[in-house]
Amino acid sequence: MSRYILMAFVLIIAAGCVKDNFISYDRSALLSLTPTVNKNEATISHDESFINNFKIGIQVTNSEGTELYYSYTKNLSLSYGDKWNLSKPVCLTEIYAKIYAYYPFAESDESISGTGESAVVNLDIPKDQVMALQTDYMYASQSTFLPTGGGPIYYANPHVTLELNHALSLISFVIYKEDYIGAGELSNIEISDESTISGLTVNSAGTEKISMRLSDGKIINGNSSSEISVNSVENSITETVDPGLNEEQLKTMVNGYMYVVPSVFEERSNVQFELKIDNKIYTITHTGEGELTWAKGFQYIYKLRLTNTALTIMGIIITDWDVNYSGEIIIL
Repeated sequence: MSRYILMAFVLIIAAGCVKDNFISYDRSALLSLTPTVNKNEATISHDESFINNFKIGIQVTNSEGTELYYSYTKNLSLSYGDKWNLSKPVCLTEIYAKIYAYYPFAESDESISGTGESAVVNLDIPKDQVMALQTDYMYASQSTFLPTGGGPIYYANPHVTLELNHALSLISFVIYKEDYIGAGELSNIEISDESTISGLTVNSAGTEKISMRLSDGKIINGNSSSEISVNSVENSITETVDPGLNEEQLKTMVNGYMYVVPSVFEERSNVQFELKIDNKIYTITHTGEGELTWAKGFQYIYKLRLTNTALTIMGIIITDWDVNYSGEIIIL
């Protein structure tokens, strides 16, 4: 019976919000959301035909993020049909609202816990993954109707452009051949950390699941792992000259990549990369000395030179996250 009461309640709310000509009098309006991706991280996601494939989790609270706006606004979904639609209508009143969001949407309400500033969503970051099946986790926390600036979200400002941010770091590899006679088939990438306590993080082994805070994208819990890997890369190394240092060009030449939980390594020389090329494993030690940080929302491009005897790091480029992978998928 309670489900029918809730449905009736939602319908009543929606009916009271559709009188657009009387918004100033009724002081209510339906919330509408248009998602975009932080332009400083991934401008390619502004392509409407791409972002329209998203299904995004939405939580609506009061402006302090301490209480749900309505009892049913804990875990709504936002998806695109002929326009962006919430799974249930949300009627904004004089009370200011705050929008929390995450991607991809979790169908089970058990995957999200807490409200607003304390809300977290469970993630799945295994130690070993298939290249094309990696998940790009994103988040948003916004109390204005524009990504930056603008006024509060309430009945007078119901149309919200929602800015999503990347919660992970993107580790990418651009490889070119120099006097290499093999086919150059890249099949597997592994990252390892030889520190006593590794800076790499994967799924929790205990009851506390690895989770992402919706307020700031911080990833909590999880277990330290000495290595992580992606397989089934299925990429052919074709470049035969050094591609230089142009960021935009390198972003279109990525041979393989890995999403990682933002990490801090106490000593960068403890970090190693293993790449399997033509069924031979090449091991590279990270160059330099001292602490190494991989921050969320950044792409780290490692330019590698492959010869008949070695694979060598020739340059490291840190850039905004915006890349086309030469395989079947597009990286955000």
